[in-house]
Amino acid sequence: MSHTMPTKPVSLVIPVYNQLDYTRQCLESIARCTDQPYELIIVDNASTDGTQEFLHDVKATVITNQQNLGCAKAWNQGVRASHGDVIGILNNDIVVTKGWIEGLLKFMEEAGRGIVSPAAREGHLSFDLDAYAIEFTRSCQFATRAELYGACLVIKRDVFDRVGLFDEAFAYGGCEDIDFFWRAQAAGFLVGTTGSVLIHHFGMVTQAAIKRSETKVYPAENLAHFKKKWNRTVRGNWVERRWTNLKNKWIRRYERFRYGHTLIEKCDR
Repeated sequence: MSHTMPTKPVSLVIPVYNQLDYTRQCLESIARCTDQPYELIIVDNASTDGTQEFLHDVKATVITNQQNLGCAKAWNQGVRASHGDVIGILNNDIVVTKGWIEGLLKFMEEAGRGIVSPAAREGHLSFDLDAYAIEFTRSCQFATRAELYGACLVIKRDVFDRVGLFDEAFAYGGCEDIDFFWRAQAAGFLVGTTGSVLIHHFGMVTQAAIKRSETKVYPAENLAHFKKKWNRTVRGNWVERRWTNLKNKWIRRYERFRYGHTLIEKCDR
């Protein structure tokens, strides 16, 4: 099967709120590991740790907000400013590896998927990521899941055109990604995660900072909005939760047996 690559540069949207060291690592990895032409859009949610000054020297479209607008609004600002036929929505606390965007685009086109994401290793980055990624992707190149990993999403513009942008009623961060995934799937788009691409994700860096400095109540508010909108909780009732837990446990066991890895791994300290 031939793979139709985007005719325009891929647009990469990254919202940031402080955490400059993570942002720097993320951008350095993108510059080092991305051969596909790309457009970089950074949405600064009123950082105060030197991020604004750092971004002056970054080759990117920078959108600066006067207050922290949260994930959904920042993502939407980036999508509106983008020009690519494919848009990446990235956390600033990830580190990508060589060939990441090319691998995701190939996976996207193989079955006409509308949204795709890579496998990930979470936690401290205390190992040789490049060497690990080579071994991981060689072992897991055919491993897939029919679900998504929210820290790194690659989305066809067609998806936004059909289902709309992220729901800005979700504050700061939480549930807006799941809500978007469900709307996309309801509209008929296929989604998936591939083991042919691996990233590192430090995990919950910005959300932890928000809870320390601004508010701790927004997760409950987001869950309440989600329940009102979908007439159910994110994880469903007891039977649905039990089934999901058993299914995920079986998937992890199968992946570990078949490929020697799980597509979402926890890294030991």
